[in-house]
Amino acid sequence: MADPNVTEPRPPYGDEHLHPLGFLIGTWRGEGVGAHSAGDGPDFPYAEVLRIYDDGSPWLAYATQIVSTVDGRWIHSESGWWRDQPRDDDGTVRLELVVTTASGVAEVLMGQLSNGAAGPQIELASDVVARTPTATPVTADKRLYAVRGGKLMYAIDRAAGEASLAPHLAAALDRMDS
Repeated sequence: MADPNVTEPRPPYGDEHLHPLGFLIGTWRGEGVGAHSAGDGPDFPYAEVLRIYDDGSPWLAYATQIVSTVDGRWIHSESGWWRDQPRDDDGTVRLELVVTTASGVAEVLMGQLSNGAAGPQIELASDVVARTPTATPVTADKRLYAVRGGKLMYAIDRAAGEASLAPHLAAALDRMDS
């Protein structure tokens, strides 16, 4: 008998319309605004390229890079996998997002995909946060993703050190491919 706590791999994501996260597949580009987690600096504008794709694994691979729109310098990179689980009896799709950052933080976020009147939306919250000794002391992360009007929109709240969750990054990205 299969262990209910072990996720079985899903078939590769060939046809994006057959999978619950298919609406995310593609390369997205746009701009956003960020805030320092500790509130110790002014808000900052950024440009981003985000890619969600089939890497041959049973889940969707994810990579993003953020640079300053002011001087082009690197601000943030992260990569990982979107791991959707089989639909529950009520139609809910539970999600896991496994993320690593260039700044030394690794996270597992848990959440779900829900379908509302405006379309699909994803809500995730950190379950586990690990970091290197020199990384930003991130302690929690909460994310919301949705595609509205052809744009991938997201908002990320982050807690660092003793601070509570606070707005960190928000952007609206255009699909660059189909």
